[in-house]
Amino acid sequence: MSLERNLSRKEQREYDEWLQEMKETIRERPIENESEKQKAKRIAALKKDFYKFCKYYFPEYVKAEFGWFHKKAVKLLVENEKINLVCEWPREHAKSVVMDIFIPMYLKSLDKLTGVILASANESKAEGLLADLQAELMFNERYKADYGPQYKSGKWDSGHFVTNDGIGFWAFGRGQSPRGAREAANRPNLIIVDDIDDAEICKNEKRVIEAEDWVMGDLFGCSSIKGSRFVVIGNRIHKKSILAHIVGDVEEGDPQKETITHIKVYALENPRTHEMDLSEKGVPAWKENYSREDILDKMKTMGRRIGLRELFHQHIVIGRVFREEHLPWADLPPIENCEKLLTYCDPSYKDSKKNDFKAIVLIGKNGKYFDIYDVFCRQCTTPEMVRGHYALADEIPARKVCPHWMEANFIQDIHLEKYDEEAEIRGYSIAIRGDKRSKPDKVERIENLSAFTERGRIRFNKDLKHSPDMQELRQQFLGFPDASHDDGPDAVEGAIYKLNKPGLKQTGGLRTAKYKPNKARRPW
Repeated sequence: MSLERNLSRKEQREYDEWLQEMKETIRERPIENESEKQKAKRIAALKKDFYKFCKYYFPEYVKAEFGWFHKKAVKLLVENEKINLVCEWPREHAKSVVMDIFIPMYLKSLDKLTGVILASANESKAEGLLADLQAELMFNERYKADYGPQYKSGKWDSGHFVTNDGIGFWAFGRGQSPRGAREAANRPNLIIVDDIDDAEICKNEKRVIEAEDWVMGDLFGCSSIKGSRFVVIGNRIHKKSILAHIVGDVEEGDPQKETITHIKVYALENPRTHEMDLSEKGVPAWKENYSREDILDKMKTMGRRIGLRELFHQHIVIGRVFREEHLPWADLPPIENCEKLLTYCDPSYKDSKKNDFKAIVLIGKNGKYFDIYDVFCRQCTTPEMVRGHYALADEIPARKVCPHWMEANFIQDIHLEKYDEEAEIRGYSIAIRGDKRSKPDKVERIENLSAFTERGRIRFNKDLKHSPDMQELRQQFLGFPDASHDDGPDAVEGAIYKLNKPGLKQTGGLRTAKYKPNKARRPW
C-alpha cells in the first residue's frame, strides 16, 4: 500500500538536488579481489559484531567504540522481537545515528526486518530522519555489494519508500495518521520515535497527554500484534515531557511502566551504578568517545541550567522570585573574620535518597552581607547528612564560635544518636541547637529573602562555583516557587533569621565534648 503524496515543484526540485548531492558524495568502496568464500566469511563475521558491522559499512559515522548503553540497547533489540525500549540518552550520544540508521540496516542484514516507521515531532523532521536512512540504502556501496541493490521506489520527502525485497519505510510527524502503513502483507516491525518532544508542547500537559496517546495508540497500533520492536529515543527536556509520560515516572516517586524497558544515561555517571554523578568522581558514560573535560566544557558553554537539561535530563524551572543576577558569586572575606557564623540544617522528612533534599548551610555575616561559605544539599540518608554536617563544622577555625542549628521539630525524627555515633568515631561532637520558633508559611518565608537578594546581600562563595551542592542550592533558588524542591533556600532562610536576630551573641561559644580516641575513626 502506498501512502505517497504528490510533491510540489519546489519539493521535487529539493529532492532532485538531494539525489544529485548523494550521488556525488564520496563513499567507501567495497573490498576488491575477494573470493566468494572470503566474502561470505567476512559478511558472517560482521553480522556477529555490531561494532565491526557499523565500522565497516558506516566508517564516516563511527569514530569511536560504542558505549555500554549502545551495546545493551542493541543486544536487547536483536534478541527480542517484541520489546518496548526507551533510550533516554544525553545530547551527542549517537541516539539518532544508532537507532535511525544502524539498527534498521543491521536488522535487515539479519533478516529480522519487515518494515520501519520513523516518527518525530513534526512531518519535516521525520522526513529528514528518513532521508539519512534512504541515502544509505541507495548509495552505500559496501552494503549494496554485500546485500545487493536495495532501493526500489518512493521518496523520503513523500513520507514513504520501498526496498527491492518489499520492505516499506515510512515517516510520520506527531499527530499524522499512520493507519494503513504496510507494504503488501508486511507490517512494520520496527517503530522508532525520535525526539517526539518540543519546548512548546511541554508547556501544555493536556497536549502532552494527547501526544502520548498518539504514540502509544495510533503509532504503536501499526505494529504487528505478534510483536514489534518499539523504540523511543530522546532526552528529557521537561519534567512532564511526552517521553516522561511514556516512561511513567513523571512525578518524583512515580513508578515506571512495567511494559517499558528503560535505559537512562547521564553524561557523567557512577561507573558502577550508572547513576548521575556530577562530583569529581563522575566519569563519562561514553568514555570511549568523550573525556570528563569534554563534558564539563560543553556544560560550561551551554550554561549549567541548559547543560543539566541536555546532558543529565534535569529540567530546571525558571522561577518567579529570584534571578541569576541577584545571586552573585563573590570572593568572600576569610571565614575567621565573620562577625557572626553558624550552620543551619533543614533535614528532609524521610530518610531516603529519593525524597526531599537534606540541606545544611555554613553562613557568615559580614557587614550588610550574608555570605554562604559552603553548603551540603543532597538527596541522601541521615548518616550521610550527619557526615556532611561534621564536614562543614570542620571548616570552622578552632577559635571561631559557630553554633549549629536545626529545626527543633526534626530533632526527634532524625535521631540525634546518629550525631553521637559520628562523634564516637571522630572523637569529638558538634552540639546541635533546636530552632523552636513558630515558623510562618514556608513559601512566604523564602519569598521574603528577595528583600536581600534584590540588593545583592546574599553572596555565594566563588571558590565553590563548581560544587554540585552549591549549584543545587542556586538552582533551587532560581526555580522557586515552581521547582520541586526548596529545602536549600529554606535552610538559608533559617540561617539568616538567626544571624539577623539582635539577641544572637557569639562570645564564649560552645564547647565540644571530647571522646577517647577510636581506631574506627574514618574521614567523611
